[in-house]
Amino acid sequence: MGFKDKLRNSFDIHYSTPEGLKYQIIGEEIKITGFHKKANITEIPAYINGLPVGIISGLQSIPFTGEMIIPNTVHTICDCALDITKGVTKIILPGSVRTIGSHAFDFNEALEEIIFPEGMDFRETNEGVADGCPKLKKVSLPSSMLRVPTGFLSDCEQLEEIIIPDAVTEIGDIAFMYDIALKRVHLPASLKIIKEMAFCDCKALEEIELPGGIEVIEKGAFSGCENLKKINFPSTLRRIDKNAFDDCPLLVRPDIPAACEVHEKAFG
Repeated sequence: MGFKDKLRNSFDIHYSTPEGLKYQIIGEEIKITGFHKKANITEIPAYINGLPVGIISGLQSIPFTGEMIIPNTVHTICDCALDITKGVTKIILPGSVRTIGSHAFDFNEALEEIIFPEGMDFRETNEGVADGCPKLKKVSLPSSMLRVPTGFLSDCEQLEEIIIPDAVTEIGDIAFMYDIALKRVHLPASLKIIKEMAFCDCKALEEIELPGGIEVIEKGAFSGCENLKKINFPSTLRRIDKNAFDDCPLLVRPDIPAACEVHEKAFG
C-alpha cells in the first residue's frame, strides 16, 4: 500500500467501484460499506484494486437479483449486512467466513435458500441470522455448528424442516418461533438445553424426538404448538419450565422422569 493510500485509510475515507459499491481500505484488505442509489451490482467482488474483500457491511436493500455467491476472500459479514433485500433468492457462503453478525440476512423477502459453510460455529453470533424471511425453504447448517443463536430462523413461514448438527448443545431463545410450516425437527444427541420460546407457535409441528442427553426445556419452548401430539422425556431431563407446553391441546403427556423438576404450569 502506497503512502497516499495509508494516509487516506487513516482518515476513514470511503471509495467507490464503477458498479457503485462503497468501500474502505482496512489494513491490507477491503471492507465493503454500502452502495450508491444508482448502483448496478451483479456480483460481490473478491478483489478491489488488487486487495481482497474481507468484510461485508452496509448492503441493506441492495439492488441485487438471484443467487448471491459470497467470495472466498470474505471472513466477516457484519450485523445487518445483507438484510431487507427484495431480489436475493439464494445466499452461498464460502468456507472462509468465520463471523456472521446479528440479523445479517433478516427480512429478505425473496430468499429461498442459505448454505452456511463448514467451519462456522456461530459462537460470536448474538441473535438472529435470517429472521423474517417468508420464502425461506432450505437451510444447510455446518457440522461445525455449536449453538443455535437467539432468533436464528424465526418467522420463516415456509421452512418445513431443520436438521440441527451433531455438535450443537443449545438452541437459543425464539430460534424458530413463528415458523408455522415447520413439520420436522431433527435434534442431536449433544443437545442439552432448549431455551425460551425456541419453537413457540410452530403450528405444523406434530412430533418431537428429544435426545437422550437433554437436560432443560425452558419457559414457553413449545408453547402454541397446537398440533403437537407426541414427545418423549428422556431420563436425563431435569427441568421443565413454566408454559413449556402451554396451548398444546393435542399433546399426550408422556411419563416424566422421577428426578425432573416440573413447573406447576409447565403444561398450561
